[in-house]
Amino acid sequence: MNKPYIICLQFGTWRNELWFTAPDNEIAANNWKTAVDELPSVSEKCANSNQFMSEAVEHFERYGFTRIRH
Repeated sequence: MNKPYIICLQFGTWRNELWFTAPDNEIAANNWKTAVDELPSVSEKCANSNQFMSEAVEHFERYGFTRIRH
């Protein structure tokens, strides 16, 4: 069974909430923690909020999370 994983991104004054889904298990929970912990390194290489959002989505997808568009 899958569960939602939610993160609020912020880049300057821009904010956006992203929803992802992944299995409800310990591996996914650990991957989520790692992905969230590494997110600041993703934002450091971005020039604007659009780039950051795109890079953040790809970052979480590499850890096995699928974005839920709502």
